[in-house]
Amino acid sequence: MRRHTRAEGYTLVELLIVLAIVGMVAGGIVGVYQVSQGIYTRATALEDAQLGARAGLDRMASELRLIGSYWVGASCAPLPNCNAITAATPTSITFRANVDDSSVINGAEATPSPTTTGNSVPLSITAGQTGDAFKVYQNPADNDYIYIANGGRREVKQITDINGSTLTLASALSSPYSAAGSLVRDVKIITYTRNASATSTCPTLTCLTRTQGGSGADPIVDNVSGLTFFYFLSNGVTPTTDPALIREIQIDLTVCIKRTPAASCQDPDSSSRQMTTRVKPRSLP
Repeated sequence: MRRHTRAEGYTLVELLIVLAIVGMVAGGIVGVYQVSQGIYTRATALEDAQLGARAGLDRMASELRLIGSYWVGASCAPLPNCNAITAATPTSITFRANVDDSSVINGAEATPSPTTTGNSVPLSITAGQTGDAFKVYQNPADNDYIYIANGGRREVKQITDINGSTLTLASALSSPYSAAGSLVRDVKIITYTRNASATSTCPTLTCLTRTQGGSGADPIVDNVSGLTFFYFLSNGVTPTTDPALIREIQIDLTVCIKRTPAASCQDPDSSSRQMTTRVKPRSLP
């Protein structure tokens, strides 16, 4: 009796068909993954750009609102320029303000101690607290100022030296100030702009920087591709370039995150966010 056997398994044609189907499915999955990954990466970059722009605007706006604080209304003689805003260009702004209230130590006011005359001001706070509140630098033009007031008398003087708790001023006070009823504050010189030269972390013109006195430029936000200031009179409409007349400031800040260093912000793969805010300094008349 003859036995018939049947071969088991797949033919070559069947295997090729299966491989083709698997390849098509896998290719579709990879394609979907790549598209999804690209969307996720771009969305993350856009979020980072928006967060960076928002952080930079918030930091600048909070300090620009303080322009002229503990400065406007005080005598600044013999300074040649009493403007709270000392320089205002489309790409940078420099101003004087009490931005940190660091002459109030743990809630305690710094006061003259004892009655102060001339160009020497001993303070009621410790030497360490004095050094934290007031700064002098290699370039005397960058030094902090002291605001001192009592009743209707108000003066600002630039500091030339700090010795313990005693400040030496560039010029003498116009009248004596007693400890009772006197108010003392520190006034800083602040500049916001983009970095003009490259650093280890910031290629040229890619970081928003903040300079306080002569301490050097500190990067605040990276990946910055644009920073523009606009200045207006008190009506908020008429533009001005005169620092003495500025009453409202508009800031346009653009942050651009590129996929590659050689890419431009106009490339489809780059993620860019521009944000704008307007500020009215509270202390300007």
